[in-house]
Amino acid sequence: MKKTKMTIAAIALVLTLTFSATFVALPIVSAHDPPWSIKTYAYVSVSPESVGVGQPVLVMMWTSISPVPTASGAYGDRWHGFKLEVTKPDGTTQTVGTYDSDPIGFQWTMYTPDQTGTYSFKFTFPGQTLAGENLSPVDPTGQDMIGDYFEGSSAETTLTVQEDPILPYPETPLPTDYWTRPISGEHREWWSISGNWPSKPRNSFARYTEGPETAHILWAKPITFGGLVGGEFGVHSYHDGNAYEGKWSPPVIINGVLYYNKYPADLYAGSPGQYPRSGPKPGFYAVDLRTGEELYYNNDTRIEFGQILMYDSPNQHGAFAYLWAVEGSTWHAYDAYTGDYVYSIENVPSGLFGMFGPNFVYGSDGSILAALLGPPSSPFGPPQPPSWLALWNSSAIPELIGAPFGTENWQWRPYGKTVDGNKGYSWNVSIPAGLKGSINYVLEDRVIGSNFVSKRSGMMAIETENFTVWALSLKPGEQGKLLWKKDYTEIQEGISVGMSSASLEDGVFTVYSSQTRQYWGYSIDNGELLWGPTDSQTAWDYTVYTMSNIAYGRLFSVGFGGIVYCYNVTTGNLLWTYEATDPYYLEAKWAGHYPLMAWFIADGKIYVGSGEHSPDDPKERGSKVYCIDIESGDEVWKTHFYISHWAMNPAIADGIIVYLDIYDNRIYAFGKGQTETTVTAPDMGVPLGSSVMIRGTVTDQSAGAKDTPAISDEYMSEWMEYVYKQFPAPMDATGVSVHLEAFGADGSYIDIGRVTSDGYGMYKMMWTPEAEGEYSIAATFEGSKSYWASYAETAIGVGPAPTPYPEAPSAEEVAQKTIDKLPTYPEAPSAEAVAQETINKLPPYPEPPEIPEIPAYLTIDLAIIAAVAVAIIIGLYSIVKKQK
Repeated sequence: MKKTKMTIAAIALVLTLTFSATFVALPIVSAHDPPWSIKTYAYVSVSPESVGVGQPVLVMMWTSISPVPTASGAYGDRWHGFKLEVTKPDGTTQTVGTYDSDPIGFQWTMYTPDQTGTYSFKFTFPGQTLAGENLSPVDPTGQDMIGDYFEGSSAETTLTVQEDPILPYPETPLPTDYWTRPISGEHREWWSISGNWPSKPRNSFARYTEGPETAHILWAKPITFGGLVGGEFGVHSYHDGNAYEGKWSPPVIINGVLYYNKYPADLYAGSPGQYPRSGPKPGFYAVDLRTGEELYYNNDTRIEFGQILMYDSPNQHGAFAYLWAVEGSTWHAYDAYTGDYVYSIENVPSGLFGMFGPNFVYGSDGSILAALLGPPSSPFGPPQPPSWLALWNSSAIPELIGAPFGTENWQWRPYGKTVDGNKGYSWNVSIPAGLKGSINYVLEDRVIGSNFVSKRSGMMAIETENFTVWALSLKPGEQGKLLWKKDYTEIQEGISVGMSSASLEDGVFTVYSSQTRQYWGYSIDNGELLWGPTDSQTAWDYTVYTMSNIAYGRLFSVGFGGIVYCYNVTTGNLLWTYEATDPYYLEAKWAGHYPLMAWFIADGKIYVGSGEHSPDDPKERGSKVYCIDIESGDEVWKTHFYISHWAMNPAIADGIIVYLDIYDNRIYAFGKGQTETTVTAPDMGVPLGSSVMIRGTVTDQSAGAKDTPAISDEYMSEWMEYVYKQFPAPMDATGVSVHLEAFGADGSYIDIGRVTSDGYGMYKMMWTPEAEGEYSIAATFEGSKSYWASYAETAIGVGPAPTPYPEAPSAEEVAQKTIDKLPTYPEAPSAEAVAQETINKLPPYPEPPEIPEIPAYLTIDLAIIAAVAVAIIIGLYSIVKKQK
C-alpha cells in the first residue's frame, strides 16, 4: 500500500505542475474600488474511474482561479475550506475532510471504497476574500487584488466500484540476462540490485546489489607499472603504494561508472586527501564499470567521495550526481557524468572529512549530514562539555536553490555558485549539561556518543578506567533530548576498550578491547549490558587493527590474525569462524594465516581480502580474496590477490566488485560475464532417417577475455588466474551446459537433450529427426554463477526418405527360378527299371558246355610245373640285376 500511495502522490504533483504553467501566466489586475466579485469554477477528478473494493483512488480538487495574485512559492494566500463529500452506493454520506489549497489552488487526497456500486464525490469551494496572508517580503505581485471576493463553486464526479480489483501495472522481474545502464525508469523493481557506492558505507554493508558468487573477472586495468621488474632486479616488484601512499582511491561508483584518482594522496601532507602541490598534477578517471573503458579523464583535481542528491519539490523531482573534491574547509562539486565543475561550499564544518575518508552520513535524500556537538573545545585548555547539538546539511544552504521566492524557490540551481557552509545548519538545539565526549554513531533516529577516560601513552590508550555512553534523539520535535546515559566501570582492570559498531535494527552497540581481543554487547535503548565478554580472538588481532561490523543480525570481526569471526549480535554467541590459512612452509608470517582487511558485506556474503600494512618485497605468496557465506561460514570462492592496507577500499555496485591487486598494480572487476552462444547444423536438407550433427560454442564476451571459452563454475578461480595472471590452466576443465531443442513448422516441440561444452568452448550432439519438415534448432545456455545466459538458433530441413530398392532374392530363390524356367522333361525311369529293360533286350546265352572232370594226377602235375616256372623267373631276375 505504501508504494501505491507514493505513486499516486507523484501523479498528483505532476498534475499540479501541469496546471501551474497556465495559472502563473495570468496577467496582473489593477486595483478595484469597489472590490470585484470574481466567479470561480470548481473541478474534481477521481482516478481511476473504476476500481475494486478496497483499492484506493486519487481524488484531485481545484478551482479555475488560483490564489496566484499573491501566492508565490512558499509565500502568499491559500484557498481555505475545500470540502469533499462522498455518497456511497448504500446512500450514506461521508465528509472526507476540509483542506487548504496549494499555491496554485489544488489539493488531493486518497480515498478507499468499501462496497460495490457507484460512489458520488462532491467538491465544494466555499468562496473567499483574498486576505493578503503570509505575503512575500520582496515580491508585491498580486497584492493589489487583496480584498477581491472569489465566489464559491462546486463540482461532482462518480466512481464505479466492482468486486474484482483492477490489476496494477505489471511488475518488471529482476534481470536474468546481461544488463547495462541506464535502467529504464519503468523497471522500478530493479532498485534492489542497482545500488551505488558514493563512498564506503560506515558499516561496509552494501544492501542494494547482488554479489558475485565466483571469481569470474570482467576486465583488468593497470593503474601503473606493477608486478615483477625482472632481470638484474631479481625477485623484486614495482612500488605498490605501501605504506601511506595507496594508489587506489577513493573509489566511487555512480550509475555504472567507476571513478578513481590518478595519483595517491599523501595522507600527511596537510589538507586531508590532497596530494602535495609539489607532486604530480592531480587528476581522476571515469571508466565503465562493466568494460573498464575510459569514459573521460579530468586533469584538474582529485576526488574524495561522491553524492547522489534526490531533490524533490513541487516544481522539480529527480536525482543529481556529484563528485566532491576537498581542499581543507572548502568542498568542490563536479558533475559525475561529465567531470565538469558545478559549485563549491566554503566553511564546511571541520572533521567531516579526515585522513581515512568521510566522517558524515548520507540522508534519505542523499544529502550529506553531520551531527555536531559544540561549541568545540579550545585546543589550549581541557575538554569542555558540549552545550548544543546541531545538524549540518549540505543541501540546506539557501543559496543553492534558484531564489528565495517564486517558483525558483523550488528549483535546485547551484551552478557556478560558491556558498557559505555556515548557512547549512538545519537545526541547532541545546542539550543537557554535563555530557562529555564525542559522537560515535549517527543512526536514523538518534546519535550515540561516548567519553572514555583512559591512561595513555601518546596516541595509544593503555588502560580504560571508566567510560560513559549516551544517546540523544534526532526525531523531529525531540532533537537533542537525552534518551539515556550510562556510566561503566565493570570493564576489567589493565585493558583499554573502545566503541566498535552499532546497529539500530538489532538494538545493539558493541565495545572492543584490543589487548584481550574481546567484545561486549550493550542495548542501544538503555545502555544495559546484553552479553560479553566473548572468548579472546587470536593473538595477532592485537596488532595494527581489528575491524567489526554488523549486518544480518551478526557481528563480524576480522584482523591481522587471519580469521573471520561471526557472532550472533544479540547474544554474543560465536556462530562460526573462517581461517585464511597458509598451507606452505613459512610463507605467511602470522601463525600460518594471512592478515585480513578490505572487506564488505553484500547479498548474504562477506568479501574479505588478505594483505599487509607495510609488505616486504618480495611479498609473501598465496595471498587471496575470499568470499564466504554468512549463514554457514563456508567458502564460496577464493582467488590469488594482494590487498594494500593503504588502498584497501573495494567497491561494489550492480553486482560487480572492483579491487586493486598490488601483486601487479591492476584494477580487477569481478562479476557475471556476458556470453555468446552459437549453433550450426547441416545447411542442406537431409532425408528422413538420417542423423545430423548439431554443434556450436559458448564463449565469454567480457571485455577482458572476449571470445575465450565459457568455463564451469567449478574451475572458475583457476581459469581466471590462467587467463589474467599467468598461472597454469586447470586440468580437465569443463565448459557449461547447453540445452538443445527443436521446434517444428507445425508447432511440434522436441527436447533434443543437454550437452556440456568442452574446455575450448565447443559442444556437439548427434540427433535423428523423426518426421519430415522444417525445424528450428535452439541452443540455450541458461547462465551460471559466472555468466549471464545467451541463446542461438539455426534451422534444418528434413525431406522424404529415399525410395527403397527391392530386396535381393536369396541364392536358393534364384536357382529355383532358373529351374522353373527350364522345359519340362518326362519323368526319368528308375535305375532298376532301366537295368531291367536292358536285361530284357539281351539275347539269351546258350547253356555252357559241360566241362569234363580232370584227373587228380594231372592236377598235381600242373601245380608242380607252375611252381618250377615261377622259380626260374625269379632266378633270371636276380642275375640281370647283379649285372647292372
